[in-house]
Amino acid sequence: MITDTARFQYKRYHIPNLVKAIKVWEALSECENGLTQLELMKKTNFVQSAIFRILATLQDYGLVDKNPNDNRYTLSKLFLQMALGAEKTKKLIRGVSDIMVDIRDAVKETTMLGIMLEDRFVMLHQEIGKHSFNYTGTIGLVCPMHTAAGAKAMLAFMDAGKASKYISKIDFVKYNENTVTNKKDFAKVLKEARRKGYATDIEEYVRGMNCVAVPILDANGTPTASIWVTGPSERLKVSDFPKIAEIMKQKSAM
Repeated sequence: MITDTARFQYKRYHIPNLVKAIKVWEALSECENGLTQLELMKKTNFVQSAIFRILATLQDYGLVDKNPNDNRYTLSKLFLQMALGAEKTKKLIRGVSDIMVDIRDAVKETTMLGIMLEDRFVMLHQEIGKHSFNYTGTIGLVCPMHTAAGAKAMLAFMDAGKASKYISKIDFVKYNENTVTNKKDFAKVLKEARRKGYATDIEEYVRGMNCVAVPILDANGTPTASIWVTGPSERLKVSDFPKIAEIMKQKSAM
């Protein structure tokens, strides 16, 4: 028999209420048709008040659904999408990490990978540039879609209907005089990005920082992610964008 001490390396640091929530998730994951509060109490040996609070919290965060007809709780699609997305993300990073290193080595600037999640564009991975000074980000960084080159690269090659859903959620915040602040101008930006085959951020979010991005397309031509390079505008010059984008396209196609 495996004891809790042997199973958990950091058991003394565990948060009791979080442990209870995890056990509720586990119980729900084992029952395709869901469980009532009473059934969850029996499976977990938790009191009703604890079960109620956990389920209420999970419902508010969209992680469980409640069937109003029989009061049974099941894991929500969002929870399943998150679990599936985590595995897909690992595979994606493994699949493109070598490509990102090749691009980084060729361009010398920090190379990043990002994807669309719900209503946001998120940076998943980066290969730090080869210069003594480089722009870097924190993994999980949420980038404004109307300024981020990586987001534009995906939106430009996305199905129009799907792209419009993302665009409808954009808050066109003005970060400086270079920022696009309305849907009409943004549509022109995406059209130009599709024509060129790459998207850019020319000091639209952070003054002094430029970015060039290309989409990662699946077999159907649908963007699944994007790769972009970022660096100081004095080093990553607008005049060099076409050449850099071509390098990125060639490396991505290898």
